[in-house]
Amino acid sequence: MDQAAQNKLFQDVATALVNNPGASTAELAGTAGISRATLHRVFGDRDSLIEAVYAWLLDRCHQVFDEAEIDSGDIEAGLERLIEDCYPLAQSYWLLTATPGLEENPGLGNRLREQDQRLENFFARGQQEGVFRADLSPRWMSYSFGGQVMSAWYLVEDGYAGEMEVPRLIREATRGGLFSGAQK
Repeated sequence: MDQAAQNKLFQDVATALVNNPGASTAELAGTAGISRATLHRVFGDRDSLIEAVYAWLLDRCHQVFDEAEIDSGDIEAGLERLIEDCYPLAQSYWLLTATPGLEENPGLGNRLREQDQRLENFFARGQQEGVFRADLSPRWMSYSFGGQVMSAWYLVEDGYAGEMEVPRLIREATRGGLFSGAQK
């Protein structure tokens, strides 16, 4: 299976899991437009497939974080890049945060905690540089940002906003709630 086909499969399975977290292997294969036998041949059992999909979702999140240079780049430019690039990951973020027991999987749990820590460190660094408010914890800022991303996804899914409007909505909520007085 080539990379493009695998990405489509992972995206289709992730979408199916958002809509029905308990979907059977047959349902996941049907959503992806492939046979159950093909799914088993490529991934083995359902648990292996789910683990591969979560790893793929985490890879996508890490790629966005890397491209936004949240570990060492300019804070405002990094936040702007996160805002612009986060919507396609909203579904992934929801799935990663809403899956009970994900943290208990050693490989995935460690990667999820690393992702959370990277975003928290980004907000802490922004506080140290005077960009973000000092009276809010970096963890709250990280969770708040993730909540705004998920809320935007729900708005689009439910027909209350368009995809093109998402960056503006997140930008306004972020600037109004996280930025220090000098940065608004």
